[in-house]
Amino acid sequence: MQDETKPLPHLRRPGTGPTGFAVPGAPDGRGSQSPAPPASAPRNGEQQQRHRTPPFVQQAAPPIANPFQSQVVPPSHPAAPPYGPPNGPNAQAPQQPQQGRSSTGTQPPPSMPNLPNTQTPPHPMAPVAPGSQPRMGGNTGTVPAMQSSPAPQPAQQHQGQQQHPGMYPRTHAHTGNVPRITVQYPQVGSTLKGQRGSYVVRDVIGSGEFGAVYECIGPFDQIYALKMVRPSNRPYSEVQAEWAREQSRLFVLRHPNVVYIYDSFEQDHLFYLALERCDHALKDMLGTPMQEGLVLEMTRQLLAAVAFLHDNEVVHDDLHAGNVLITHTDRPTVKISDFGISNELRGMAAVRPNVVHHAIMAPEILATGYTSRQSDLYQVGLLLYWMLAGEPAIQMDVPYQELVRQVAEGEPRRRAEQLGTPFGDLIAKMLRRREAFRYASAREVWAELRELPAWKQRHLFPVK
Repeated sequence: MQDETKPLPHLRRPGTGPTGFAVPGAPDGRGSQSPAPPASAPRNGEQQQRHRTPPFVQQAAPPIANPFQSQVVPPSHPAAPPYGPPNGPNAQAPQQPQQGRSSTGTQPPPSMPNLPNTQTPPHPMAPVAPGSQPRMGGNTGTVPAMQSSPAPQPAQQHQGQQQHPGMYPRTHAHTGNVPRITVQYPQVGSTLKGQRGSYVVRDVIGSGEFGAVYECIGPFDQIYALKMVRPSNRPYSEVQAEWAREQSRLFVLRHPNVVYIYDSFEQDHLFYLALERCDHALKDMLGTPMQEGLVLEMTRQLLAAVAFLHDNEVVHDDLHAGNVLITHTDRPTVKISDFGISNELRGMAAVRPNVVHHAIMAPEILATGYTSRQSDLYQVGLLLYWMLAGEPAIQMDVPYQELVRQVAEGEPRRRAEQLGTPFGDLIAKMLRRREAFRYASAREVWAELRELPAWKQRHLFPVK
């Protein structure tokens, strides 16, 4: 058996997209879909030359000057994929980004090799096209069909004219002109009409490059968190496909520790998800060490949610403190959210992700470019350390090269070992650099957690 302290083999930068944190010097763009991984993920020093990842990350577009609007290519434009009933003469699934292109649609750098021009098949649970009837899918019941809306007359933009940062970078094949339409982001007081009623925007909970979340009053005067998928300089079909993937996963993944979805709809070429409103995110509780009993209870719920996702062949890949939501009753209830960059294993041991958050990336992303169930356990280990120690296990306000060094040298594991407690040793095992030396599953972590003296002697949150 190899020594876990040896350096990782063939360390190189990941060929995948943007970080969710402000990391100086880190690439900030989305990579294209890559070929499917082998039947099993490479482990423990196997030859990694088969999995070389070319550096094809593009720089993201600058922020939009007006945060309340953007411009898009209308779906009615001839260069855009036709949208109609799935059985109609123009039936066509939402187009995925082509190989060799970033999510911004720009050309890859010259060093990028020519990849096969293949497209990922649409998810079987994806909603039907606008104007068609809802259909049944899996165990979810009726999946809401997207609402059709008339496309305004597109405005022409001539070649050579300066592009708006929020525009879709698509050019007509013959004339070089790109039609644009302006989409208006919701503001406080806006009313949005969904499948199950109207939603009145009360406040902005948070926003980022690829999405925004609003607090709304919805049907029966209940409070909802309404998530909008931002165009963010991406083709209309790509934004639609991302929304369709996330809403279909949320409709399938019903669990007490997964955020609940009530509605999904399209309005004015923007896509929305109506979710349950939680009290706050886990990141609002970080900064000082938590009581061990509180960390144990939240660990129990996190492991239950992760085990449920893995049983359903889903790897979340984005388990940071902003995506773990908290609802307070007699005890804090953990809710995992944001499945925008999650991946489906489909029977494989590992998968190559499209997007990686560098500050929480697992070591196998650096070594092989693939992610697996154990990558989620690594991210959970980072969260547990932060809750228990009051500080992150890795310095995030450093250049990208320094982030890579910390992950490659096992800095998070060493910090967990320095806690000097049995719980710290459990976290250290979750943070080991090689998957073969980590826990094999969330249930294995839970089995060892229950044997800890801290769990057996806990006083907070006893079993009901």
